[in-house]
Amino acid sequence: MKQIIKNFNNLVTKTIFKVQNKTNNNFNISGFNKYLITLIAGLFIYLFYLLIPVLYDKTWIQGNIESKLLNEFKINLSKPANISYRILPAPHFLITDVKIFASNVKKKKSIAEVKNLQIFLSQENFFNKEKVNFKKIVINNANFSLLRNDLKLLNELRGKKLPNKKIKINNSNIFFKDNFGEIVSIIKVNKTVLFFDDKKLLNFFNLKGQLFNMPFLLDIQKHIDPNKYEQINFSVKPLELSIINKFIMGKNELINGENTFSILNSRVNTKYNIKEKLITFRSDNSRLDSAQINYNGKLSINPFDLDLDIKLKNYKVSKLLNKNPIMIELIRSGLLYNDNISINTSIVINSDVKNEIFQKVKINFQIINGKINFNKTMFVNDDIGSLNLSNSDIFFKDNKLLFNTDISIDIKSSEKLYSLLNIKKSLRKNLKIILVNLDYNFLSNQIKFNNVRIDKKDVSSKFLKLINDFDENIDSNFNKNRRLISELLKAYEG
Repeated sequence: MKQIIKNFNNLVTKTIFKVQNKTNNNFNISGFNKYLITLIAGLFIYLFYLLIPVLYDKTWIQGNIESKLLNEFKINLSKPANISYRILPAPHFLITDVKIFASNVKKKKSIAEVKNLQIFLSQENFFNKEKVNFKKIVINNANFSLLRNDLKLLNELRGKKLPNKKIKINNSNIFFKDNFGEIVSIIKVNKTVLFFDDKKLLNFFNLKGQLFNMPFLLDIQKHIDPNKYEQINFSVKPLELSIINKFIMGKNELINGENTFSILNSRVNTKYNIKEKLITFRSDNSRLDSAQINYNGKLSINPFDLDLDIKLKNYKVSKLLNKNPIMIELIRSGLLYNDNISINTSIVINSDVKNEIFQKVKINFQIINGKINFNKTMFVNDDIGSLNLSNSDIFFKDNKLLFNTDISIDIKSSEKLYSLLNIKKSLRKNLKIILVNLDYNFLSNQIKFNNVRIDKKDVSSKFLKLINDFDENIDSNFNKNRRLISELLKAYEG
């Protein structure tokens, strides 16, 4: 192009000199005007050059587009009916109302409907249409529909080299559907870029979008060298949520990785290994707010078997006792009542937090043979005593989600217990062991005491009726229930 402009400038100069020699008048053109004329002429020549693709045969354009998109960009496009050529913002073919089909499948299946697809061209070889190269692809206003099986296909493609020319997707939607075609979730895609970086030798994928009206950023970088890492970054700025997962495939398909999960003031680092269907993992020096957390475990898939040990330091035990709506919904769904699911989890807490009743806690959560229990769970107050759970079970009955358990309360110092609860001295009695069997309704937050024994003696029916009638919603903070304790001590005949 520079050579064309140079030759045209020489032609203009010679012509001007000829005109000047043939006239008797002093015909002078300034240097600025020469360059201006040259610039304008060069611009027109450049525009004419950019318009050359308009002359290409439409049948050739259609066949060439289909072939190159499939070979260079791995995009299987339906036969484009509406193709036009534009030079702004850069020379490109514009295709409207076209479909993208899944590649490498026996039956042709549409995975996207595209309103606007732009194929940007390299400007080097417009005179020879056979040498015209595609520079990048921009997909606008598309709706992608992906079934569960399509996700497996995407996972297989993830390990392959992406095109070294950019594919951009703007202002589109991704509809995730189950195998029955029902929409499970929708991701709004604001901007996506994917390509193979020749300098860093890695696949690059970047997506800015929205899920449940919450903006997020997903960034994936994968080396084509299997001995190098793959990194996935996911962040949701309004929630101050960030997930960074970095892993590498070792020998014998052993995967070694590290995951960092952070939200607000919490940060959890996990190192893990994956061998076939077994995942082992551990975390050291992670934090949940001001509490320190360490854990380790093993997870086996098919059948599902989880062993997990968690240790917390300076964590508020009262937070752990709050109802978790996600866990309740999971139990209500019935998914955990499965003979193929086995879970053995222990949570050990050592707390120095002020105004907490318990300083040491061990919670055991088990799922064995389709049954859920908290057996051998223990709460300890260093000065007062301990509370232990046994023979526990979570089950459904009459549309109620119930937790039945035996509770053993071993009192180390009844005087310190009374002092904590601010009980009148006239009501204080020397108690050692209290045994309770109760039902707790997760849905209504009600407690029913089935049996109470104090120091190996059954309490009276009046005592049992009093404790059941007093309050349907007993608070976990004993200080707020000292009135109940006082009434019970009055009714106790021991």
